[in-house]
Amino acid sequence: MIYIKADQKLAEQVLTYGQDILRSPNMQSEKNFMQHGSTNCYTHSICVAYMALRIAEILHIRKIDKKSLVRGCLLHDFFLYDWHDKESACQFHTLMHPITALKNAEQEFELNPVERDIIRKHMFPLCFPFPKYRESFIITIADKCCAASEIWHLYSLEKIIDLLDGKIRHEILESNFNANPAYA
Repeated sequence: MIYIKADQKLAEQVLTYGQDILRSPNMQSEKNFMQHGSTNCYTHSICVAYMALRIAEILHIRKIDKKSLVRGCLLHDFFLYDWHDKESACQFHTLMHPITALKNAEQEFELNPVERDIIRKHMFPLCFPFPKYRESFIITIADKCCAASEIWHLYSLEKIIDLLDGKIRHEILESNFNANPAYA
């Protein structure tokens, strides 16, 4: 397995643009839902956000909304169930989960049109409709790259996940400490 070196700048962008999502209890609950191989939905979503930024950088795609790209990537699999569990999962998970993820994301976060398009169309070309924005095309590539790697263990973004998850945990603890009057 190849370990991809964490690009601090891109990792910080994931954290900066997606911190409200990453801190949310439902996003944190995604750590309990397996996605591909031994990777959970939470980790997969962070990897997709990081990989999308990396792809945009490699392809020199300058005119993108990075914030919307990161937020859409983090929420693209926000379906909030274990799709491997036949009793709780949607019967046609592959085809239907973008709709479920969008519905869940809209209930919890304020989304712009780019973020909605990313979430709804990230399974293209397997699912239609056709993506409308550059950011939506970028995630279709990033999601497939990350899924393939998670299934076949091609490379690891483990160092990026560790970096971000440690910072998120620290910030959650710090914000809980500062918000609790018992500690004042």
